[in-house]
Amino acid sequence: MNSELNRETKSKIALIHGDLGAAVVLLDVQGMSSTEASKILDISISALKARLRREWVALRDMLG
Repeated sequence: MNSELNRETKSKIALIHGDLGAAVVLLDVQGMSSTEASKILDISISALKARLRREWVALRDMLG
């Protein structure tokens, strides 16, 4: 069950357009710190947190 949900979540992350899925991938999939991810994305930590929230809302809506 958990692997099926994980597979579905990963497929939904792939559907997020452009850079929008990058924060979820960097922080929650690859396990990077906020500092590392913000440097890679060239945004502030507060912008990263806002982006991460938007991405999780989009994923939640996609997963139903």
